[in-house]
Amino acid sequence: MDPALFAALAEPNRLRIVELLNAAPRPVGEIATALDLRQPQTTKHLQALERAGLVVMEPLGQRRIYALRRDPLRDLREWLAGFEADHPSESVLTEYRAAIDAEPVLTHEFERTLPVPPATVWDWWTSPALVRRWWHPAHFEIADCVLEPVNGGALSIALREGDGTRYRSAGHYLDVQPPERLRFQLAPLTDNGTPLFDADHLLELTPTPTGTRLDLRIRVSDPIPGAEPAVAGIRLGWNQLLDNLTHALTT
Repeated sequence: MDPALFAALAEPNRLRIVELLNAAPRPVGEIATALDLRQPQTTKHLQALERAGLVVMEPLGQRRIYALRRDPLRDLREWLAGFEADHPSESVLTEYRAAIDAEPVLTHEFERTLPVPPATVWDWWTSPALVRRWWHPAHFEIADCVLEPVNGGALSIALREGDGTRYRSAGHYLDVQPPERLRFQLAPLTDNGTPLFDADHLLELTPTPTGTRLDLRIRVSDPIPGAEPAVAGIRLGWNQLLDNLTHALTT
């Protein structure tokens, strides 16, 4: 979209001229009278609109009649139509703000039905290459991950935002029983490496006739001051992650 179009319409008198010409072509004098402007001022506004391609002047003898050119406005309408639909991330931001303002929820339970056997789902939770494909919310990517899925093994995931900012979570595995049960501690860290809270994750995979039922329970404890946004984002974030996983396994 041509910026000159917006610059021309941004001036209030020019916008009023466009509205007048929308009703019918008019001579300069009539436009000046309707806007209570001097004719030289009106002429300058019309010339600016003409340069932007919004109006055309037709000389009829001694008169100069200005008419609207509607093609640029139709293009503008089509361009603006691209802004009509809400973006999913906008509703997530609204939900996130509401979660921050509400009382903190320290226990979360999630369930998904997946069309693959438990052993396949297990691989997608314990293989670094597969984890990189789903364990990140919208607008993030995994910058680094360490997975040692044995009792006491290390677990670390670093997310990178579009501007390069990194957010690291770290913990360890507590109970590893492939391909049915995976329990681990994982919490986001401050810049100096202090956990914002303790978070116990219990993943259970149950075979079904059509695949796997996934149950995930997260229990948060001991949040430090300033951890409220991270605590509030747990449900939203994990819903996005599990939706990513479901989509990957479904397609």
